[in-house]
Amino acid sequence: MTQKFEKMFTPFKINQTEIKNRFVMCAMGGTALIERGFNEKAAPYYIERAKGGVGLIITGISQIKDMWGRPGWLHEDIEKNMDRLKEFMNEIHKYDCKLFLQIGAGMGRCLSITSAMYIPGCDTAEAMNGPSEGLPNVWVPEKTHRALTVDEIHRYIKEFGLCAKLLKEAGFDGVEVHAVHEGYLLDQFAMECSNWRTDEYGGCLENRLRFACEIVKEIKEQAGQDFPVSMRYSVASKMKGFNSGALPEEPYKEFGRSLEESPAVAKMLEEAGYDMLNCDNGTYDSWYWCHPPVYMPLAHNLTDAAFIKNYVHIPVCVAGRMEYLPQTYRAIEMEQVDAIGCARQYLIDPEWPDKVKNGNYEDVKPCIACHNGCFGLFWGAGTRCALNAATMHEDEYPVIPAKVIKNIAVIGGGIGGMECAIQLAKRGHKVDLYEKSNELGGVFIAAAAPEFKEKDRMLIDWYRRQVNEKYDTITLHLNTEVDLNNLSSLSADEYIICTGASPRVMKSDKREMIEAIEYLRGYKEVGQKVTVIGGGLTGCEIAYDLALKGKEVTIVEMMDDIIKVRELAATNRQCLIDLLKLHKVNVITSAKVTSLEKSGLHYEKDGKTYGIKCDSIITSIGYEPNNELKEKYKDVENIHFVGDVQFVGNLKHVVWAATDLAMKL
Repeated sequence: MTQKFEKMFTPFKINQTEIKNRFVMCAMGGTALIERGFNEKAAPYYIERAKGGVGLIITGISQIKDMWGRPGWLHEDIEKNMDRLKEFMNEIHKYDCKLFLQIGAGMGRCLSITSAMYIPGCDTAEAMNGPSEGLPNVWVPEKTHRALTVDEIHRYIKEFGLCAKLLKEAGFDGVEVHAVHEGYLLDQFAMECSNWRTDEYGGCLENRLRFACEIVKEIKEQAGQDFPVSMRYSVASKMKGFNSGALPEEPYKEFGRSLEESPAVAKMLEEAGYDMLNCDNGTYDSWYWCHPPVYMPLAHNLTDAAFIKNYVHIPVCVAGRMEYLPQTYRAIEMEQVDAIGCARQYLIDPEWPDKVKNGNYEDVKPCIACHNGCFGLFWGAGTRCALNAATMHEDEYPVIPAKVIKNIAVIGGGIGGMECAIQLAKRGHKVDLYEKSNELGGVFIAAAAPEFKEKDRMLIDWYRRQVNEKYDTITLHLNTEVDLNNLSSLSADEYIICTGASPRVMKSDKREMIEAIEYLRGYKEVGQKVTVIGGGLTGCEIAYDLALKGKEVTIVEMMDDIIKVRELAATNRQCLIDLLKLHKVNVITSAKVTSLEKSGLHYEKDGKTYGIKCDSIITSIGYEPNNELKEKYKDVENIHFVGDVQFVGNLKHVVWAATDLAMKL
């Protein structure tokens, strides 16, 4: 029976503004609507989500003053783009959707100094502000920040009011203040650990919150008492110290805002005039709470948000892996919170609220918390989605029916092959999908095997349903191995090879070796003491999985860093490293395995040789694309390669390549 989630589609109010349902799309970096001009890429992105049924959209952060220290104030941008903003809001309102602009006070110590050097016109001295003189930067702790002057604080406060007034004129439904959350500037003022001031903006809690409270009072003065103002709020900081986060199961002493202090903070924010608390947990020092990777539990912030709701009379929204409604919906039913906040789920599937409403929850493509696309702004790719190539590029990826319907053979039923089949079927092509095994999923079945990869397994199930049930033009051939040297036997117009990469292997005549996939698929058992040769993402995830099963684990890695993986988001990396430490995984870097023995192995490090005794050895030393096959067909126009068979990457590369190819055929 399909679960309807009826209460998700009941309205609630923020101040006097009614939101049609309990779906809130939270802000994400890189999706600002106004940022040194009107963002024409962001407009269709938000409109698509409004069409998809979300009740409230909160835009990506627009800083009150350029965070890189360049001249200009936000109100100037708003004034210059007033007509375009009005036009945009009229379009949003066609879908009975409300939209708040998120306005940021600044980054403070969270400013990425290493990024600043690439920003034309950046004034680092101006940008490096904060609540306190000498506060260490998150990314480069040896660099410290200057304290904002009282005059500068007052100027920021006035700017918030002016911007809110202009936004109300433009038709915006409200604003969200960024933020007593995630360790950004206002949060640094609010926390005793980072606010060392001795004036009226430092010291006692009331003084530390003065900046945030005066902002909302100014907004209400300028835009009216009925103009809704949300506060992005971290209930607790989850910090053990600067650049040191606490994991969910870890005992620790709170360095930042404690759960015990949080009710007093929430009450003061409500009394000052805030109309909603949009809650999560964490700071940049404990980034995995506010940008949770796959290793963080689903709905990990819900308990603390529900706790804080007991102390306020305004709506409480909660974010943090809340998209799995079979688990989180009960919080709405039981009135523990008022709304479910998500960001990344809207990147991957803009229509998910309407799909839920129509009883098609299983048609919602699940977010897997990989951060490979949505953290793309950190390596110059802009914010996108690894599993949806069209995100923030909606105008570039229209689904246009093919002028000529082709018969297309897709060889390989992994994620790449299934994505190709789906995208081609959307355009009307006839697809034969060949898979040599008895199941779809390819190597991703192994990747999804650990207990903490439940969303990966949901993604595989989603793909299988799409291929098997949704598209009549896809014909599936399981248990069918195709001779890649004789593709013409398939009699297709186009051939797409998605057969994946081959694992590098390490052999020994002295002992049994277990390759990563053999372990993950359960083909071979391991003993109590296990050594993993090769770190990287796969090796470290295997080590964590083994540790959760109570094994004694050692990782031996050749490189000087246990997870030196291109495009791996900092939050995923740090969470996994911290988990390995918490579970006492022995990590040996800059080490080369020199011999394999029946009792274990020997490795060389810093010119010396060491031995490890173990029951089992798992190798995770990378994969190789099929260069021979690529060379064979390099000049054949109707033969294409997608995924690891071409080059070894992550799901982002696979899904985007499949989508791009499907648009061309």
